[in-house]
Amino acid sequence: AEAYQKYYNQWVGNLHTLFPHTREGTARPNIHAGQHIYDFLLLFGPVISWWCFPFERLIGALQKINTNDFVG
Repeated sequence: AEAYQKYYNQWVGNLHTLFPHTREGTARPNIHAGQHIYDFLLLFGPVISWWCFPFERLIGALQKINTNDFVG
């Protein structure tokens, strides 16, 4: 968690240098959400134990099933 916070803060600090066309001091929602991952790492442990990718992959597979728009 400490390493994540260190490198995340370093990355955010260099955003304006990496992307000079953006306005300095403005943070997008994804950047703000990334700040909370440090807390989640402390609360829940390694990301692999609580990430949602497997569920999102399952939802994607279910969405491809042809149901002929029939519910039930």
